[in-house]
Amino acid sequence: MVAAAGPGLSADADARALAAVEHTLARRARGDIGFFDLPEQGDALEDVERVLAGIAADIDTMVVFGIGGSSLGPRALVSALTPPWSWLAPADGRRRRVLFCDNIDPVTVAGLFATIDVRRCVFNVVTKSGATAETCAQLLLLLERLGAVVGERVAQHLIITTDPSRGALRALASAHHLPSLRVPANVGGRFSVLSPVGLLPAGFAGVDLRALLRGAAAMRERVLRNHADNPALFFARHMHHQHMVAGRPMLVMMAYVDGLYDTADWFRQLWAESLGKALATDGRAIHVGPTPIAARGATDQHSQLQLYAEGPDDKAYCMLTVDDRGADLTMPAHPWAAAHDELAYLQGRGLGELLDAELRGTMASLRRRGRPVGIVRLAGQDAASVGELIMLLEAATAFAGPLYGVDPFDQPGVEEAKRLAFAALGRPGFSDGAVGVDVATILTSDPAHVR
Repeated sequence: MVAAAGPGLSADADARALAAVEHTLARRARGDIGFFDLPEQGDALEDVERVLAGIAADIDTMVVFGIGGSSLGPRALVSALTPPWSWLAPADGRRRRVLFCDNIDPVTVAGLFATIDVRRCVFNVVTKSGATAETCAQLLLLLERLGAVVGERVAQHLIITTDPSRGALRALASAHHLPSLRVPANVGGRFSVLSPVGLLPAGFAGVDLRALLRGAAAMRERVLRNHADNPALFFARHMHHQHMVAGRPMLVMMAYVDGLYDTADWFRQLWAESLGKALATDGRAIHVGPTPIAARGATDQHSQLQLYAEGPDDKAYCMLTVDDRGADLTMPAHPWAAAHDELAYLQGRGLGELLDAELRGTMASLRRRGRPVGIVRLAGQDAASVGELIMLLEAATAFAGPLYGVDPFDQPGVEEAKRLAFAALGRPGFSDGAVGVDVATILTSDPAHVR
């Protein structure tokens, strides 16, 4: 994996970058953050393999109920490492598919239950806290459906992934002897991809979990070295420089591999939720944070590139691609194409060759206009390479936190929104006055009343 080099930074920036690594290493040593240690989670991997082995052979669909990192991370793994369109294939026992239901729109949830056969499904309910409102709401509906269809065999169709010892979901799993997996207490949701949160769905879909973790471990050894050959530190300091020095607060991650688009989507949460903060770690009000944008090449060349090339110079760009796509389709010769110069050049070329040429053209166009653009290349679209990429982006985010002066492992803004929602629903212990906001006004559908 190679990250493209960017402009040189000052000696002061070098010192701050190395201090960011030292700060992160100190937090790891204290046990505050655990995502670096996930590649060695032998017991957790054995637990995942045990749960997978216990799933009946006639179950061919896993439905993941989770939101945020409980869905985005696992979806990134499954998208990157399983055949495209496989989730659309009929569930017929010959292959396994993973479906993600990560929102609570009633039409979507009702449509899911109307489409699947719950007797052929195992449901993986994921919430670290054990009380995430959206996920627990889905679970209540699921328990009713499972009770009506499978009766007392609920434990054969339900897996709980949550905190090791606390929360309502852990209590449910213990009381009813449900298969369950543990999310390490010092691993936040958006950093939990390589924990059982991501490993179980990926393993169900046939991903080589050991290769995934080996790749992550290899990248971790690179990024924890305190020297210049550190791709995560380069990524963090370069993107911080583009934002805070060059005035480009937005980062476009553009995947030129369809299977990596969901990785860019997961990165949106990772980068935004980790670095968008009102307060610095010393208590100062700073209201800082970059805005990540996920894009897909070549699709978004036809929807966004005009803005990127000629619009405001307020974005930095990171392209994702692979050296070995694993397959290509060659465009055949055809009299219709041969008769038109604007099409004849395509004959005998591969679709992957065309996509790579589009990538080079996009990068060259942006660079000619002085827009900063780099590239992250994976050797191939395989488990080890994806493990490297996940660890690279997580480490870069961890290092970026100290550069911005914020804690990249909390999310107070999200917690406030949760409290307001609980107040609107009348949950005991939560009230409008506690946060000083008229929740009823915020939730109205009348635009005239939105404040």
